[in-house]
Amino acid sequence: MTTDVLLPLAIFFALGVPIVALLWRVFVVGGELRRDAQYGRAALDLARRADVSLAELGAVVDDLRRRKAGPDASAASVGACAEALRRYAVEADVVDKQVPDPSGAGMRIEIERAQRAVELIEHGRQLMLEPAAESIAEGETTVKRGYLNLTHARDAIRTRRAEIAARATAPGPEEPRGPGLGR
Repeated sequence: MTTDVLLPLAIFFALGVPIVALLWRVFVVGGELRRDAQYGRAALDLARRADVSLAELGAVVDDLRRRKAGPDASAASVGACAEALRRYAVEADVVDKQVPDPSGAGMRIEIERAQRAVELIEHGRQLMLEPAAESIAEGETTVKRGYLNLTHARDAIRTRRAEIAARATAPGPEEPRGPGLGR
């Protein structure tokens, strides 16, 4: 081989290797950013759905605790919300693994808090169905306590949603710059 062929090949490889490395890095980083954004959207969607479910249940339980509706009328809503929260808890496990929370509390913890509130409401509703006067009074107190816990769980889920949204829209940390590479 002569230098007429060898010199262009050397220049081609000298320019081609950094370009290929740069393109590879762009695709890898771009994929990571897309994946992170996808999990962030999933977390926001999960928080929104949980908030809607808890708002609907809150209206039903509010009617129950104010005696506008009987304990039988709220059974289907309480059961449906409990089932929805079980599904949300499974989704929250996946989201919490991919969207870590700096404070250590994740979406799963808040959804479990809502689940405990729904269980307390269901327990109170069952007590209200018993014919004894003491059971009815205890059931009403339990439903009221569960309603308050449900309200707090809903607020916590809203707060977690706002934190996730703030992290998703916040600019990332700047890349460290070496000496002489500053602005």
